[in-house]
Amino acid sequence: AAGVDPKDYVKRALKDGSLQMSCEDPDDPANWPRNLFVWRSNLLGSSGKGHEYFLKHLLGTSHGVMGKDLGEDGRQKPHEVVWRDEAPEGKLDLLVTLDFRMSTTCVYSDIVLPTATWYEKNDLNTSDMHPFIHPLSTAVDPAWQAKSDWEIYKGFAKKFSELCPGHLGVEKEVVLSPLMHDTPAELAQPFGVADWKRGECELIPGKTAPNIAVVERDYPNVFKRFTALGPLMDKVGNGGKGIAWNTQTEVEQLGQLNGKVKEAGATQGMPSIDTDIDACEVILQLAPETNGHVAVKAWEALSKATGREHAHLALHREDEKIRFRDVQAQPRKIISSPTWSGLESEKVSYNAGYTNVHELIPWRTLTGRQQFFLDHPWMSAFGENFASYRPPVDLKTTGAIENIKGNGNTEILLNFITPHQKWGIHSTYSDNLLMLTLNRGGPVIWLSETDAKRAGIADNDWVELFNVNGAIAARAVVSQRVNPGMVLMYHAQEKIINTPGSEITGQRGGIHNSVTRIVLKPTHMIGGYAQFSYGFNYYGTIGTNRDEFV
Repeated sequence: AAGVDPKDYVKRALKDGSLQMSCEDPDDPANWPRNLFVWRSNLLGSSGKGHEYFLKHLLGTSHGVMGKDLGEDGRQKPHEVVWRDEAPEGKLDLLVTLDFRMSTTCVYSDIVLPTATWYEKNDLNTSDMHPFIHPLSTAVDPAWQAKSDWEIYKGFAKKFSELCPGHLGVEKEVVLSPLMHDTPAELAQPFGVADWKRGECELIPGKTAPNIAVVERDYPNVFKRFTALGPLMDKVGNGGKGIAWNTQTEVEQLGQLNGKVKEAGATQGMPSIDTDIDACEVILQLAPETNGHVAVKAWEALSKATGREHAHLALHREDEKIRFRDVQAQPRKIISSPTWSGLESEKVSYNAGYTNVHELIPWRTLTGRQQFFLDHPWMSAFGENFASYRPPVDLKTTGAIENIKGNGNTEILLNFITPHQKWGIHSTYSDNLLMLTLNRGGPVIWLSETDAKRAGIADNDWVELFNVNGAIAARAVVSQRVNPGMVLMYHAQEKIINTPGSEITGQRGGIHNSVTRIVLKPTHMIGGYAQFSYGFNYYGTIGTNRDEFV
């Protein structure tokens, strides 16, 4: 491969089969994730659809999975990936979690890094449901050994850079990237999907296959790069959703505001990002929502694409620059930006799609309009060209274990759903004493009076929900507000407060995700087709958790 362009080499090797993607053999130990850092997310709890499978396969610890693997019960096996009869258990070597509370993920972590909570750090906060930028401000230092998120990752970067010499230098890596929305690649597959792997078409990066790029990783300078604004903002500029604008003025002003790196090396002369407030100032300076001059440039960039004048939406606020100290004094209203389709105005309530209608800006769809008919071949194959009702799917999760450990009580079959958290503050504080006092003080499920009568369940009884995925032990709330045939459990209920053991699994009773598992839907993986642009953490399969039976 010496002297061959890496992109050409990868293309040729993929085509002749000498190089394969990790997804073709996910159970190969070389393809396992080994180190996982969880930053302020309850990945194994409220986010993990299939909690018990995470425990079994990712962590290799005690779990409540009762179903058999495909290899054990003779069911149809996948043929496009390598099948291994022995399902791997315990893929991770290290699980590190940053959190300010003992979540389910923290309980199972090797290392928990206590991070600062409210009034112990400087940060920014906003939402797409209101038009303000809010600050988080340090009123007191973090308790004991806790540090702010910024200081923790800054510490990681510093120590990593110190350990790099002799192990990692400036390395080049080949990276695949999806066919992204708002790029020419979104029109890559207009006449149906042909698979190069099956010989149906040529392998063309960026069209029939992912883009192939070579990325340089300067590992010894990770810390320096973490604490400085990189050169591309000065050379290339900023942008989003298919438009871009020059940011040289903003970069120069950031150097005056934050100071420039004086130390010799890779980042000398670049704007410094040494503290958490420096990081906030970078965001505020570069974002069109908080810098009027940038907002005007962003609207002008969009005007070049639409042929219409849009800058008037921000011109009256062009001289505004919201600084961190400004939002500390008072939350500030953001500036209208082409990144969003609503309008920040004293006369018009924020409403998605407002600028599309009143500024004649095309919707970011294949037709440029709102679409109700979707003509992609996969949508046609699934009968979903129009939005259509789909009944609950029977995933065969109950029949194999009916009366598996009968205790004399009646077993009934119900459709299990997990509505959004009710007795909690967002998805964080269900274990707050105030929230527990307002509720039953621990895990609860809700069922109808009709179903409770069928099973002989009285209000506040302990019950157990189970299927092949796992089991839940909780108190029953019997209510006339629940439809017969359905049982619900509000999501983000941890198993760290008042959770008894399970008779079914012999383990501690599970959480709402103990009886669920992820099911991938092919229509969520359409790519290269305008608004259908599949990519990790952008558009893709959802964590559906409302389609199960217990």
